[in-house]
Amino acid sequence: EAGQPLFLPCNPPMPGAFVSVHLENSTPNPLSICEAFVYTDQALPIERCPTFRDQPPGALASYNGKCYIFYNRQPLNFLDALSFCRSRGGTLISESNPALQGFISWELWRRHRSDVSSQYWMGAVRDGSDRSSWKWVNGDELTVSFWSHPGGDEDCARFDGSKGWLWSDTNCNTLLNFICQHQPKTCGRPEQPPNSTMVALNGFEVGAQIKYSCDANHLL
Repeated sequence: EAGQPLFLPCNPPMPGAFVSVHLENSTPNPLSICEAFVYTDQALPIERCPTFRDQPPGALASYNGKCYIFYNRQPLNFLDALSFCRSRGGTLISESNPALQGFISWELWRRHRSDVSSQYWMGAVRDGSDRSSWKWVNGDELTVSFWSHPGGDEDCARFDGSKGWLWSDTNCNTLLNFICQHQPKTCGRPEQPPNSTMVALNGFEVGAQIKYSCDANHLL
């Protein structure tokens, strides 16, 4: 019915980053999709992510077990942005793969549909010992890249809105928005087997230990 939400449960497992809709009907029917939301009980809820009073509204997103906070109201240079993220237990984005690049691009696109000139720092820097190579701020080698135009001579890198959120090399003193990457603060409550007792020694924080014990006359 027009104007009503349509719920389409998926058959797991269905890993992926995008959604496609196919109509199997012999009679042609027009289909208009204004916005699609995809929910899964296997993703990290943003409620498990760290939050801060001064983060912009709607700045938080999660992907593949990690949390991302998009700061677009306090542009900083590269080192200040990195220090800001680290002071809160996070870091600038320090990894790359096609799926993560797709997620970041989508999140930035939907936040800046009317402002394609926006720019965000990432945690990639030119290797001081080999200027033809790049590395992450955690020291790891950068092996998967998404440059819009390789071959620049600046020492830092950004997600470039004017290039479809591909990467551009950038002067490290430029004031830009930035994205902090965090580990979740809690793991969520694990499943509890029937006829058992579960004790969380330090709540359900990351790294906490859980002790299970069987009820009388039962085996785990």
